[in-house]
Amino acid sequence: MKISDNLYLVGSGQFGMQLSDLKDCNVYLVDCGEEAVLIDAGGGVRPQAILSNIEQSGIPLERITHILLTHVHGDHAAGAFYFQNTYGWKVIVSEEAAPWLEQGDRDKTSLNQAIEAGVYARDFSYPACPVAGTVQDGDELRIGSVTFRVIDTPGHSRGHVSYLWEKEGKRSLFSGDVIFAGGKIVLQNTWDCVIQDYARSIARLHGLKIDALYPGHGPFLNTLAWKHIEMAHEKFVRLDIPPNL
Repeated sequence: MKISDNLYLVGSGQFGMQLSDLKDCNVYLVDCGEEAVLIDAGGGVRPQAILSNIEQSGIPLERITHILLTHVHGDHAAGAFYFQNTYGWKVIVSEEAAPWLEQGDRDKTSLNQAIEAGVYARDFSYPACPVAGTVQDGDELRIGSVTFRVIDTPGHSRGHVSYLWEKEGKRSLFSGDVIFAGGKIVLQNTWDCVIQDYARSIARLHGLKIDALYPGHGPFLNTLAWKHIEMAHEKFVRLDIPPNL
């Protein structure tokens, strides 16, 4: 699904447009000129559906060089191994979360807890995945003609980062699971979901005046995304909790 001249939605599950497997997050494909990148990798249940959507975009698989992960929950990162192992795409993740991905740590990724809660089937697979590079807050990744700035955004989970893309004065944010359209968030009863961290992350994003928001689930926003971030920020400021996705 084409979003703009350089951006496509190639995966989306039960909380989005259902373009691929229902356990997938929103997976974005960014055309960076000579190269291309995926933002997040989906849950790995039916990666062929994502591949089919990539082929429909007209961007050859050979041009994709990287996968930038926002965090390592199953619906965002369990598919990384398939793409890395099959096509050699380099997986990039936050420095904190890298060991959990490389070890397929089912506790640190909250997979065991999610299976017990019925979020995933008992046989849901989360293979360990080699990491080609790690990022920290403030890092800049230059891939082809595009520069992504890394923003540390914990709250939904530890090791969560967002990727800021500035083009022709427009600020676009790939926000993973930290903020969604309508000012919604995702609080979960997991070991690393922390309300105070969440509030600080939302306050930081609010200060950036984001134009376009490309979240991990639900609809994307091509304009006026800052208004939606402001909704969540104002809730936190009033010691309230934004609505849960």
